[in-house]
Amino acid sequence: MIILAVILLVTAACALIPLGPERLPAILLGFYWLGGMMGQLFALPFMIASALLAATAGAATTALSMAAAAMFAVVHLRNRSAARLLLRTAGLGGLRIPLLAGLAPFFTGQGKVRRIKNLAYGDAGKRNLLDVVVPRASHPVLLPVLIHFHGGAWVMGNKNQQAKPLLHHMAARGWVCFDATYRLGPDSRGPEWIVDVLRAIAWVREHAAEYGGDPARIAITGGSAGGHLTALAALTHDDPAFKPGFERADCSVVAAVALYGRYDFLDRHHRLKGNHSDVIEGFMATKVMPGPPQTCEELWHAVSPVDRIRKDAPPMLIIHGTGDTMLPWQDARDFAWALKKVGAGGVTFAALPGIQHAWDMANSAATWGHIRAVAAFLAPLEDAGPASPAEDGAW
Repeated sequence: MIILAVILLVTAACALIPLGPERLPAILLGFYWLGGMMGQLFALPFMIASALLAATAGAATTALSMAAAAMFAVVHLRNRSAARLLLRTAGLGGLRIPLLAGLAPFFTGQGKVRRIKNLAYGDAGKRNLLDVVVPRASHPVLLPVLIHFHGGAWVMGNKNQQAKPLLHHMAARGWVCFDATYRLGPDSRGPEWIVDVLRAIAWVREHAAEYGGDPARIAITGGSAGGHLTALAALTHDDPAFKPGFERADCSVVAAVALYGRYDFLDRHHRLKGNHSDVIEGFMATKVMPGPPQTCEELWHAVSPVDRIRKDAPPMLIIHGTGDTMLPWQDARDFAWALKKVGAGGVTFAALPGIQHAWDMANSAATWGHIRAVAAFLAPLEDAGPASPAEDGAW
């Protein structure tokens, strides 16, 4: 029992204290992030479990468990604060967060949707597959479309793993959602992943109507590597260098939601600190890109969203937690500022105090607010009809 109490206490500490990567040895980065993410996602059930353990255990275990319960309570309150910030950002400040939001982290409303699995959008086998998540209720008209690209540092991850709370919520709301894979490193290096993302968008535009989706109303989203790819795809949809063999395909989108991504591969504002710089830059050069910037600098610029800023960018919601252990939140802020500086319309940025990387993997209180804020941001598409909201002023 005491071992369980210690595990809960360590997890709570990781979630409560958002240490920046510059303050952690490189070998601990992944472990600290995992503990912090788990403690944040499951703060409310872990708080209850810790309290129950304290009530039924011996003195030493009780003391540790009570400390863990108190720390999880603070993390849960921080999740609720992040949810309120997101709701205010989306103009939903009057919406009340349920008292028990976060109690059932794996209940994502999956009973209201159905998933059509393993449709091929390209010829790269299992890395060119997507699922379709559609509402169980029938709809007489074509519905807006949301495409999700998973995270995983460009070297791991798969469809049907991430963003289930958002995808299930949006499908139940009346959207057709596509959940796509793409080629990963180290076997596939940049720019192959963005080629796949654009190919997937082109495929969805061609086939969306077969699944009840409107090809004129496509939005995209993703977190971490998927956040980077979401932003990059929104800005490079017409770059023939990223569209070999389908140069004329329309890969544009009418909105994008980029979460805890990386936007400047060259870190020109020095947002990566201490050992984090060496770890990330070494990883990118050996696992993600064909080589270090000195050997292919043009490509490093080409796949950095901050280098692809354009005034006609689609409306974009950019969110990052300030407690992110994996990627610096200031990079997201810089990217949002750069978009606004050139006059790109509909750019919204939110920094969530103390919130860790991958906060939307399960239904915490923060996720409850997150999915409703995203739904509100994308709501103009629901009534826009075939015309782009960016063209008719709906944003």
